[in-house]
Amino acid sequence: MSFAAQEQALFDLLFDRTLRENFIRNPETALAPYRLSPAEVDDFRLIRPDALAFDARLRTGLILSQLCRNFPLSFSLMSSVPEWLDKLQALVDRETMRAPPLERATVFGMRLRDLVTETAFSSPEEQQAAAAILDAELGMVWTSAMLKGFVLEGGSLAQPPAGVPEGWLALPARPAAFVSAILIPQPYEALKQALCPCTGTELWRQLGKTPLATADRQRILQVHNPRLLVLRATLTRISRCDPDVDHRTVELPEGFASLFEHLDGSGSIGDLLAGLVQAGAPAGLLQSVQSGFLQLLQCGMLETVSYRN
Repeated sequence: MSFAAQEQALFDLLFDRTLRENFIRNPETALAPYRLSPAEVDDFRLIRPDALAFDARLRTGLILSQLCRNFPLSFSLMSSVPEWLDKLQALVDRETMRAPPLERATVFGMRLRDLVTETAFSSPEEQQAAAAILDAELGMVWTSAMLKGFVLEGGSLAQPPAGVPEGWLALPARPAAFVSAILIPQPYEALKQALCPCTGTELWRQLGKTPLATADRQRILQVHNPRLLVLRATLTRISRCDPDVDHRTVELPEGFASLFEHLDGSGSIGDLLAGLVQAGAPAGLLQSVQSGFLQLLQCGMLETVSYRN
């Protein structure tokens, strides 16, 4: 008797609709890949199909309510498209649920992004905006998972420097650990206020009752005020099971996006400024760029690399 095989079969029955339908028609054929004994198959026969379907729906709803906490803006946007609930429920399947718990939200988010790119929004610009918003939320999910995994594996977080190092303009610079940067169509807080009337699992309940109207989605995504959202996952509570992680954020003008991509540790911020000078950038722009990167350094989102490294 293999309890592991039985647990896997039951798990898959809950999160694989096709397997569940096959099981209802022919339990022996559906369960054949799990190599259960005849007695174990007989035990599964006792499961009522309606109870199994109800349990699957209940679990899927609970899981989506938790995932809504990770992707509040994207869930709100998706609620404005036809059959949105069926589409999200279909993503809570064996592929998503077999992912390691720490990676599950990231796997779901990547599949949700495929769904966003396949969804018929009102215009290509709307679709691009929705994808960028999801990318920002994916950045938060991914950096959070990376930081949690690092801590749970016994990693020790380095203390941030007391201040900006002397001569920072000339030192090679790169993004710090657990940092992501995404260009979003509007400031993040403005999007959150427009798309999320409430937070947490309450948002999932609210969307179920009152999905976002198509006209409201169109109105919200028409606003074009791009910002580079830079975020860093930070540990707020240490735990051996599930550390708490939050994110610090900094938003910069759209033009920082291409400049940020060049900071990979091989060049300095001073090099970027020198390139802008050669391109004829005005003094005001140069000062703005320098101030923006200084802010990222002060917030621990960029780090300088010593020449001896």
